Amino acid sequence: MAVTTLVASLLLTVCRLFAPPQRLLVVATSFVPLALLGYALAALAWWVVRRASPGRGRDLATVGVVAALAGLLVHLGWLAPSYVGSHASGRPDLVVMTSNLRLGVGDAATVIRVVQQQRVDVAAFEEVTPQELTALDGLRAALPYVAGQPAPGADGTVVFSRYPLGQPTSLPISKGAWQLRVASSRPFTLIALHTSQPANWTDIWRSDHAVLLAAARRVGGPLVVAGDFNATLDHGPVRRELDAGLSDAARQANAGWQPTWPSDLRAGYSLPWGLGLMALDHVLVSRQLSAESTSTEVIPGSDHRALIARLRFR
Repeated sequence: MAVTTLVASLLLTVCRLFAPPQRLLVVATSFVPLALLGYALAALAWWVVRRASPGRGRDLATVGVVAALAGLLVHLGWLAPSYVGSHASGRPDLVVMTSNLRLGVGDAATVIRVVQQQRVDVAAFEEVTPQELTALDGLRAALPYVAGQPAPGADGTVVFSRYPLGQPTSLPISKGAWQLRVASSRPFTLIALHTSQPANWTDIWRSDHAVLLAAARRVGGPLVVAGDFNATLDHGPVRRELDAGLSDAARQANAGWQPTWPSDLRAGYSLPWGLGLMALDHVLVSRQLSAESTSTEVIPGSDHRALIARLRFR
């Protein structure tokens, strides 16, 4: 157990450090946060081995304990910004929501209730079918401006807004993406997107993120990117987006562990007690905005939780 747990944890660390291109390792990168638990268990197991081993066996176990503790410290350092640090406070200037509605079967009534209760200003929805768009018609009282395009299956991305929207531009991202200007009190650019899944189409997934990165670099002024990234903050493409000047709202707000997938048992994807595994949905912001807080909401019928980010202009 000591060897297996340590090796598995080291593999996740390597995935985080070097972003290997192989499909299996890209998928493994989604589980990098679990290495924290793995290293803790490995350190304990090697300590037990050390106490029971004489001579060279004891020396080998000591190396195992040190390696596990070193890995534990590295991963604690990577996770710390999600839990500690200063962030914006007070009444938000902008509330942004993103929600993957799973092939158009996410419960529209719940979506409308969440938008109203959370006082959402701009909402990006993924996997919006024509039928789902009709069911979301009740949003128009609070969010009268609509852009984007529904589509059968998983390819529809639609934006609802409290503020007038400029002419949307379609980005060549596999499952639908739109770039548009939002005329809020301080106008900003919004990119709403849904990338491919790396487990099935790794090259397309990588290309989708390259398109996003290029589009984000071209934007001058405030920018919000919201959607289903099919990636965590440990994946190389997202780290490059962060290195380009974007910040993850959940991390910036010190929201801690806030997974968005899987979500609802009725959608066929769930873990006991409603536990999640991965934060695949994100709101990224440019340096002109900062995140005050983020939260998630279960949408019955969807395998993703909705993510709500409360933002302030700097």
